[in-house]
Amino acid sequence: MRKAGTKKLFVYGLLKRRIIAGELTAGTILNESDLAQELKIGKTPTREALIMLVHDGFVDALPRVGYVVTRLTLQDVFEIFTLRIIIEVEAIGIAVERITETDIGKLIENNRQESALAQEKDGASLREQGYQLNREFHLVIAQAAGNNRLTRLIQNMIDDLERALTFDPYLADPSQHNDIILHLKNRDKSKAQDAMRRHIEETRTRIVNRF
Repeated sequence: MRKAGTKKLFVYGLLKRRIIAGELTAGTILNESDLAQELKIGKTPTREALIMLVHDGFVDALPRVGYVVTRLTLQDVFEIFTLRIIIEVEAIGIAVERITETDIGKLIENNRQESALAQEKDGASLREQGYQLNREFHLVIAQAAGNNRLTRLIQNMIDDLERALTFDPYLADPSQHNDIILHLKNRDKSKAQDAMRRHIEETRTRIVNRF
């Protein structure tokens, strides 16, 4: 039997995944009572999960109606990418001096898995795996910087951007990360920062062109 906190996180995670996957499209109304009945979970954890989704920008609260799935706008995309460039370029600059061989090994293994995934036929499951590998790659670097608040900021921005990444046809593309790994191995701060900036800018361009 799930505890209240676990139930809340279960509902939150389930609804978030449905929104990101496009099963719950922008404008869809979510009713607390209907969801609680559908998921066989109490109204309190369901309400708490919906409030978490409001906080994260996935839904808006509508008085006397329920909650509505929000639309990710082009302005949202530009704002998030602008922040990612500022913060992740700084983070990798710090990480260059602190990253361990174990961390670099994690990045190399991550890239190997991306290479294998890139050979597979595209599909929802593969895109989810590609997203998770991309998220893991960036968080390994963020964590190597040794600043917990910085890591949380980067994690939140990647999560905010998750819906937009569904527009990226090259999400599982190991070539995007090759240069970053190389410059981290060489402890070259300037080139590592240039590679991270270029990677994020190129991802932004691909998404904006298909948005």
